[in-house]
Amino acid sequence: MPGVPSGRACDACRKQKKKVMSGGLSNQKIGQDVDIKFQLTWNFGGFLAAIPRRLGTSAALDAATDVLVAAHTGYCSGRFAADPWVLAKYTRALSVLRHDLNDMVKARSSESLCAVLVLAIAQLLIDPNKTHAITHIEGAARIMKSRGFVKPKDDFERTLISTLRGPVVFEALLADTIHFCSEDWKTLNEQSPAIATLPEGQWFNCMAAVPDLLQRSRAALKLYGTPSLHLLPFELETRSLLDDCRSIITTLRERLHGYDPNKQPPGVRNHLHAHYLRSLALALGTGIILNCVLSGLEGTLDYVREESSRWSDEIVLLALSATQYQPLGSMAIELCLRFAWMGAASAEAREAVRVVLADYDEACL
Repeated sequence: MPGVPSGRACDACRKQKKKVMSGGLSNQKIGQDVDIKFQLTWNFGGFLAAIPRRLGTSAALDAATDVLVAAHTGYCSGRFAADPWVLAKYTRALSVLRHDLNDMVKARSSESLCAVLVLAIAQLLIDPNKTHAITHIEGAARIMKSRGFVKPKDDFERTLISTLRGPVVFEALLADTIHFCSEDWKTLNEQSPAIATLPEGQWFNCMAAVPDLLQRSRAALKLYGTPSLHLLPFELETRSLLDDCRSIITTLRERLHGYDPNKQPPGVRNHLHAHYLRSLALALGTGIILNCVLSGLEGTLDYVREESSRWSDEIVLLALSATQYQPLGSMAIELCLRFAWMGAASAEAREAVRVVLADYDEACL
């Protein structure tokens, strides 16, 4: 095959390269014994644990993994990862990925989709402003759309798609470049039956309904203005989602408050606590977004503003509790703080959010 070395010596080189990259991931980057502050798998997805077995099968995945190992090594050592050595690897990985994406078969493979997500993770470690990471998520969404929302062919693909759901749905809120219909989001959640009935799965169902609702309600507002009876269906839909979200928040809050670390094995105590913190923060952030949608449709309502304010204050408290898991173990909380700023009801409350957010931004550097 053009571009692929042949011969026994080259085969030996490829095997050695696979061994080195696999060791870089599995031995010091992924294992449960790694501090949650720097662990890749827990913070970014269990699909990472399956990558070593796939090295050597995809040039794009190999190159992306090489970048991630280099970026994470620098990040963990306290050295900002955006140095020439890492950036050169990143540039090469982009070139290899573009080449593979020009091949229709490779472009739709789970390995290419994985490579895009791995590069997004690496970019978060290289570039804390997250601009390029967002671009990768948009690319992953386009690949998912072109592949069609079919049943995953194996556990690796199922875990990969399950991991991508969250970043894609949040990016769909922030950018008009991702267009999934409500049925697409529903299918995505159904592809992860193990968590679909858990509070996290229920939260995703709620959150995944928001991008499509926003697109439809914005079109209606532009066409009819406000107030208008034509907006009533969107108001009712938003209120229904808010009711679901409040129920999920209550469940997650009770789970967090009832958590007893002494009843858990030492190896998972911090992982569970951090997970419970971020799950509640994400649900609270979703509630704030939905209240913003409702205010846009009905005008500002006192009880909506007060509820968002309470949720904003709660996110700040969760963020303060989660600082013990910085930098990677609390990265999702940083996004929630931006939602908290939206829900803050006063200049003083927004300043409190800003101070905590500044601490999170500094911890990522």
